[in-house]
This record gives sequence, C-alpha cells and structure tokens, in this order.
Amino acid sequence: MCSFSGFSWAARSAVGPCSFWPCFSPCSECKPPDSASWERSSPSPMEDKSGNIRLKRPSKAIAFEPSRETQLTAPSSDRQRWAAAGIFLLAFLLRIYGIWNADHSDEYNEVFEALRVCSGHLNLERWAKRFYLYVLSVEYGSFYLLGRLFHMFSSPMDFAANVVRDLSPLLLLGRTTSAFLGAASVFLTCRIATVLGWSGAGLLAALFFCLNTAHIEVAHFARVDATLGFLVLLSFSFIAAILRQGPSSRTRDYMLAGLFAGIAFQTKAPAIVLVIPLLFAHFTGKASLQFREILLDKKLLCCALFFILGLVIGNPAVLAAPRKFLLHLLGMGKVYVTPINETQSEHIGFVAYIIYFYREMGWALSLLAFYSLCRATLSRSKEEILLLSFMLPFYLIMGASRFLVSPSYMVPFMPFLYLLCARHLMVSIVAWPMYPAARRALALFLCTVLLLQPAHNVWRLELSFSGKNTRLLAKEWIEANIPSGSKILMDSGKSINSFAPAIAENRESLQRTLAEKERALRDGTLLDPTRIVDEHALIYYELLLRTVPELSYDITSTQFGLQVEPVDFYLRNGYEYFVISQEMKTSRSTEFVARRHPKAAAFYRSLDRDSRLQLIQVIRPTAKNRGDTFLIYKVTG
Repeated sequence: MCSFSGFSWAARSAVGPCSFWPCFSPCSECKPPDSASWERSSPSPMEDKSGNIRLKRPSKAIAFEPSRETQLTAPSSDRQRWAAAGIFLLAFLLRIYGIWNADHSDEYNEVFEALRVCSGHLNLERWAKRFYLYVLSVEYGSFYLLGRLFHMFSSPMDFAANVVRDLSPLLLLGRTTSAFLGAASVFLTCRIATVLGWSGAGLLAALFFCLNTAHIEVAHFARVDATLGFLVLLSFSFIAAILRQGPSSRTRDYMLAGLFAGIAFQTKAPAIVLVIPLLFAHFTGKASLQFREILLDKKLLCCALFFILGLVIGNPAVLAAPRKFLLHLLGMGKVYVTPINETQSEHIGFVAYIIYFYREMGWALSLLAFYSLCRATLSRSKEEILLLSFMLPFYLIMGASRFLVSPSYMVPFMPFLYLLCARHLMVSIVAWPMYPAARRALALFLCTVLLLQPAHNVWRLELSFSGKNTRLLAKEWIEANIPSGSKILMDSGKSINSFAPAIAENRESLQRTLAEKERALRDGTLLDPTRIVDEHALIYYELLLRTVPELSYDITSTQFGLQVEPVDFYLRNGYEYFVISQEMKTSRSTEFVARRHPKAAAFYRSLDRDSRLQLIQVIRPTAKNRGDTFLIYKVTG
C-alpha cells in the first residue's frame, strides 16, 4: 500500500486499485505498466525550520491510463475484494429479508405463465416480459422433480392441484431469484466502474445502489424488474469493455454485449436503449475509418447476430410465430396512449421521476446527482458520455408516459446515475489540498451525509417486510368473522385474484366463473389485456373446483373496479358483504374514471354515503405490515 498521497494524482483518484481510498503515488499494486514514462508529480515533503512537514502543490497533474488488466479485472487489492464482497452480501440480505411477507399483483402473471411453459404450452399472444418466466419454468420443473423424488407429488396433475391452492413455494422461488439477481446487479455496478477505469468509484456507486429502496423492493417480488436490471448491467459491462479497448476490442465482448442486450429486450422492451451506447462504443476511436467500414465491421455484425440469438433465447416462441412477434413490436407505442386498468399517474413521468429521485436519495445525494449530471453533460470523457448515452434516451422513453409511471421503472437507470455521483464526488474530494488523513475523514463524513436519507428509507422498507402483509391479515379476519358461504362483492382481478384477500371461492362461484370464461372464449369477447387466459388456462379453474376447501365463499369480482352496479342491485341479489380496496376506491372515484366509466365512479363514491352499508372493519398497513387498506362493509339494508 502506498505510504504517501498527493494532489497531482487527481485524475487517478477514482480509479486507484490500491484500496477504496484513492492512491496517488506508485506502488507495487498501481504502478503504471511503463514506469519509465511515469513522471512523479506528487508533492515532495519539505521541512521548515521548525522541523514540520509542509507540502508543496505540484504544478502539473499527470493523468494515468490504467492498463487493460486493470480495466477488465476485479479490483486488484484484497481490501477492495473484501469490500465488494461485503457490499454484495449486504445487498443480498436486504433483498432476501422478508420475501415471505412480500406480495405484488404482477407476480401471479409471471407464475402462471411459467406454469403454462412447464405444461408445454407456449403463449403466442403475450410477447412482453418473457425471459423471466422461462427462468421460473426451469425452477418450477426442478421443484417438481425434487418433489417426485421425495414423494411429495405423485403426478404432474397432483403437483398442479397442490400449487393452485398454495402458490407460496413457487412465489418464494421466484422472489429468491429476484433477490440474488438484484444483489448481483450491485456487484455489476462495481464491475462496470472497474472496466471503465473507476474501480474506487465503483465501490461507492455499488454502496449507493445497494441502498436504493426501489431496487430492494422489486427484488422482493417474483417480477421481471430485478432480472431486467441485471441483464442491462451485464450487457453494459461488455459495452464498456468495447469502449475502453477501442479498435483492439475483442469479438467476444461484442457477442456477449449483443446476446445479453437481446435477452434484456425480451425481458422488458425499454432495454432496446442499450443499442445506443453499443453503437457509441463501436464508433468511438475509429475516426480514421470510413462510415461504411465501421458499420460493416465483422465484430458489429457478430453483435447483431447474437442480439437476434438473444431474442430467441429470451423467448423461443419467436421461432414459432415471428409475424405475431413483429406485429407486437409495431404496436408497442400504444402504452403511451392506453390507460392500464383505467388509471393514470398524477404527474407525467418526467415530473414524477424527479420527485422520486428526491424522495429516494434525499437532498444531499440529489444535489450531488444534479452536479454530476451537469459535469458529465459538459464533459469530454468518453466514459461519462457512454453512461449518458443510455441514461438520457431511457429517461425520455420512460418519462413520456402518464399511464406507466412507477419508481420500479427507474431501476435500470439508477446504477448509471450512482456511477456518475461516485465518480464526481471522488474527483472533487481529491482535488482539494489537504493531508491524506484529512481527505479520508472528509470523504467518510460526506459519504455519511449522503447515505443518511437512503439508509433511513431502507430501514423503513425492511421494517415493513417484518410482519404479515395486509392482504393476509384481511384474509385471516374474514375467515374468522364472516360465515362460510356468504355472498361477497370483492375488489379483485379479471381472471385471478392477485391483490384482494386470498379467500377461497366456493363451488357455485367457481362454476359461474368457469362458465363465463368458456362462453367469452367461444364468443371472442374475453376481456384480458394480459393475454394469459385461453383454452389451456381453463384447467386452473377446473383444478380449483377439485380442491374446494370447507371454508369458502360465493365471491363476485368487481373486475378491477370496472364492472360494478349500483348498491341497489347488490341488495336485491342477496349480497351480504363488500370487500373494497382503498386504492381501488380512490382511483375509481377520480374525474378521469368518471368520464370513462361513470357507473364505476358512482358506485365507489356512494360507499361512504349509503346508510345501508356498515363499515365493520378496516385493515390498514402499519410500519410493520405493508400493503393496501381493505374496507369491509356489511350490507344491512
């Protein structure tokens, strides 16, 4: 380890492999390959008359260009390796804790689609978010084989009959996968910085990303978002290698960058933005060549072929129905004009995400992010431009919608923002003239201030996973207080119950639902925007009919709050209870919904005014119990 630090090594500060803290004088670990060309510019110690050491600021700073080995390998020092391992372990623990209490409505789409793949039926109507479900299908197949080995299941149908009543083993498998890939994404953030020559900044960026609550939250769910973030970073790590190596870049890096970009695109469409930094990395450093030569480069053509291969690996059904896949791609712009379940965000994405950044990072880290973005925008650094070439188009695509707005959509964006923050923070710190010990103390103080708000957010999030979610609490209360067989109107989905209390439907209710689905499929009138329900999916309802428990209810779904009647209708038809989602009630009472679905808005607005409805229980989220608020009404009229 170097024993002395100085100011002239500022350009080296964020990349020094010696330790987390910048190294400024040549040592056995960070001496440039060509020591003869290295000019020592660190300050020379000079004693004054009192015998004290004073430092002289160097007149000139010499930038250090790391060797290829430094760029492409993990941090060289033991301290950095242990730090990276510690951050990875912390990231995994934060993402795995409480997955048994997690719950999200999107999980059920992925789980049931994965089970469909296990049964041998590829869905040629649903083309979005496919790769993750193939990962799940492999896990579920392995789980079934293990169950057969230990005599847990006697046949595939026995396995199916068990899991339709208790999806928790399948959900836990998917959530564990998300947690691991989420933690791996934190590690990849560090690796990208190393490839770019910023290994010290990479550890700090990884720590920032480790404490990102949006990423921690999505990594708790069996959803595609954590997998998407991992694949984007994996592809980008090879793109960064292409940039740093320039004309001498390896064909292997092009192939892997294209392959994982294709798989990422099949995981979620916005990953197509990876093409922009890929082209930037390819064209950089080739100014002496003609445009045609650069474009027809064999390495780039290999990249394109492996991108197509990634599309096929991400969804093999592309080979079975390429025309339908292309038509789906052409129709993807509809998400900007089509409400999802008739809801819209209070703000357009451009505004909503700025609010999210501030709440997520706090004022200190937000200021650093703004400063870093400004510096990077004005920078001539090809590494920083590479990051911006992904960030800006991605933000424009995701921010342009008012109907698809969620902090989870910024998960692929955040590692790049944190890399810029860490880079410019470290460069700024080492530019200030002070002794090494003082610099380390300042860096520690600034990092503490920057991480206060994120750490507080993480604490609150982890605490919310420590207790049962409100969906489960509502289920337990209903089963303990509402008689079996009661007729209930419940806010639930169009095909499956993915967000309401998971109480069982009785035989009459299931037979009615199955008959409705069969008729809708036969007439072509099925309303299923997820494109999951077809003739193969009906076996789900048949399996539920075979396994109806004693405690079950006659349930009618509000179909996401869109298929409801006036309260008088439910009184005439013998309904005894309403189980209402507060989130649904609020969203369906807005003027936006009132213009499009006046009957739905009128129903939800009447719940608090109708004297025939008695609110008998409210299940609210607490600091230790996350989820929606459920309102349980008893019909007394």
